Amino acid sequence: MKKMVITLIIIVCSFSSKAQKAKIIGSWLITKVELPTNTQYPFKVIEFSNRGRVLMESVLIATWRYNIRSNEIQMRSNIKKDFNGMSKILSSTNKELVLEKEGIKTTYLKLDLNKIAKENAMSKLKGAWKLENDFDDIQLLKMELPDIFSLTTISSKDSIKSTTNGTWMYNSNERSITFIGESELLKGKSTLKEQSENVFVLNLNGKEIIAKKEVSSTNLERLIFNIDNFPARPNENPPWLDFNALLVELEHVNYLKYKQSRLIPNTTSFKQDTLLSKININKKRKSITVNNLIITEKDTLKGAESFKGGFLNMTNDFFPQEKLGPFRVITTETIKVIAGEFECKVVEGFYGEVKLKYWMIINKPGVFAKVIREDIDAFNNVDYSITELIEIK
Repeated sequence: MKKMVITLIIIVCSFSSKAQKAKIIGSWLITKVELPTNTQYPFKVIEFSNRGRVLMESVLIATWRYNIRSNEIQMRSNIKKDFNGMSKILSSTNKELVLEKEGIKTTYLKLDLNKIAKENAMSKLKGAWKLENDFDDIQLLKMELPDIFSLTTISSKDSIKSTTNGTWMYNSNERSITFIGESELLKGKSTLKEQSENVFVLNLNGKEIIAKKEVSSTNLERLIFNIDNFPARPNENPPWLDFNALLVELEHVNYLKYKQSRLIPNTTSFKQDTLLSKININKKRKSITVNNLIITEKDTLKGAESFKGGFLNMTNDFFPQEKLGPFRVITTETIKVIAGEFECKVVEGFYGEVKLKYWMIINKPGVFAKVIREDIDAFNNVDYSITELIEIK
């Protein structure tokens, strides 16, 4: 009888140990860390695997095992000291796990990845959203299914681009969105205050975030030509070989105004600026200087200066754009832009590794109706822009 009782106790303990271990196994979101002096909200995902491994962003950071006698999780790590040692289980359910280690209490939320995918699909939040801000920066939030997001910021001051990535999950019962990742602007749990087809409004720790649906109004014409397709010599000369004709035409032009649309990386949306090219003719020196300005809603920035004249500066037949090499003239085409309708010579070519396509107005030397520029940046993203003529003054 005594042996049966001992055996029964062992069976019960074994069953209890397996049941508790099964509760621990899975993906968890660290929602809160309570320290003696403050409380932190890291919103990081970790996984307790059934093979005794602890993973963060698919990287092994520790090993773990459950101790039934002390009701503790023992973790060992040479990478992160926070995941090294014994953690007491204060509470454990199928949804939440609370651990305490050396006076620090950590709360974990169990993640049901299938449920998250279904909730996100029903949220109607998929797409590209432009976030309002107090500056003139572009902030574009791209939300994809099942749970990936990216936030791209382009500074209005210096056009520097930065992108943060992460995951998101929608809770229909709470009407909340939790963003997990490195974005300081969005990280954490937000309340969804308002939502319509084209706008949603979040409240994150008392701060309101307004997102408006981004609808691209610019067509993306990719430059698919290859340098191997180009002849050794140009099949036709560009139309602006006569420098004197260029001087005569631009003498009566004060400035050229363009709309530049630059593709925001990893999206189909564009950042739009106004470019102003101020023309200065020096008849005595036989030279042309073009000062390029970038105009945003709140500022005017000076861009590159283009110069043509003298013996060393008269060889660029595509002035004030880059001199192409190799290039080819592909057709004559009449196109319509904001400034009007123009008959153009269409030229394709390369400036180093950059692909370019020019629409050169035939009877207006020095004036382009349209320019497409395409390159691959250091991060293997497409660097793409379309520049179209708005006004000749």
